[in-house]
Amino acid sequence: MDKTLKEKIDAWTDTDEHTEIPFRKRVQDFWKWFTDNEKKLSQIVENRGKSDSENAVEFIAAGTNLINEEVHFNLGGDYEFTFSVEGHSSLFYLYPYVVSQLPEQFKDKWHFFPFNQGTDSSFSFGMYGVNVAMDQVQVAVTYQEDINAFSIRFYEKDLCSLEEAQSYNAYYIMMEIMLGEGLSYQYIADVERADAPLEDAISLPALRTYIVDTLKAHDKEVFDNPQQVYTSYRFEPQENEELRFDVVAGSSCFQPLVANYYNGSTELFDQLNRFGAQAMFIAFPFENEKEGDAKKALDFRYELEDRLSEELLSPEGLGLLLGGAVGTGTCYIDLLLFDKPAFMEKIIPFLKDYPQYRFYLSDFRQDCDLHRLFETEDDESED
Repeated sequence: MDKTLKEKIDAWTDTDEHTEIPFRKRVQDFWKWFTDNEKKLSQIVENRGKSDSENAVEFIAAGTNLINEEVHFNLGGDYEFTFSVEGHSSLFYLYPYVVSQLPEQFKDKWHFFPFNQGTDSSFSFGMYGVNVAMDQVQVAVTYQEDINAFSIRFYEKDLCSLEEAQSYNAYYIMMEIMLGEGLSYQYIADVERADAPLEDAISLPALRTYIVDTLKAHDKEVFDNPQQVYTSYRFEPQENEELRFDVVAGSSCFQPLVANYYNGSTELFDQLNRFGAQAMFIAFPFENEKEGDAKKALDFRYELEDRLSEELLSPEGLGLLLGGAVGTGTCYIDLLLFDKPAFMEKIIPFLKDYPQYRFYLSDFRQDCDLHRLFETEDDESED
């Protein structure tokens, strides 16, 4: 690598303290810890209920803290290890990668899950001083086909006797335990507490089956991993100094991140950053003077997205393709990087296959610097 290129990469990857250790490296460190301690972890599983659970949790947290101190997990029977999203949608885009890196020698023994998978078994749930049997919680369900999601009304005497905020919080936790975090995130549009017993209601443990059967009856695929679902969007281009306000149409498997951008929020960007991952986008202007120019640029964007995913991101665990957009004179490719320094070393030579375009890289947030990925000989002659 030449010195100039190395200096550029170092400058572009110089970020805050949270990104000093890339997410990919954190995951590698976690699995090394797991491998070194697998025998003790097995003993913890085999002696559940007999050993000191507090010490066991503290021991396991020493490993998950290598990823981030905010990681929540559950160690169950049959060598089950489940990560929990705990309401942070950004983790739907990180934990599947962690699970995918499970060392080969443990795959026949251990069962790792990127988030709570759900259950239809009833049990008693205690919170805020009340104990509620899951099968006593009534839910009335309405399917909204236009948005492919469900509205829920719930009722259980003791649960609904709590203060409103406590009642809703307890119900959401119970619902996610039953549905699983992925299905709940993907298909529950809104929830309302009822004041009296409901007619035509089903029990909470039956909700998962009801949702799956309803979706299939409407010829819908059932997804419990948000990464699998792309949402299309259309905008009216706006006059704005910020990028992406010229966007006409796009699609994303992480629509809340797109919404954050236009709202001027960095909430999801910051959540990802704390785990050493960076939400970014590549932007490249295109000529839009003749009929067909926009279609030509869009076709090229699709081609480039496929190559990026298949040749750079997936093979080495460098990140995810989140989607893309086309504006009045610029195309955008949206990325979630698990190892930004390693990605930068590969993307610059990769894009030199396309000297007819000028490529730029930006964080997925407003008010940040835009970096030129490489300069052509024509650029140097213009200087």
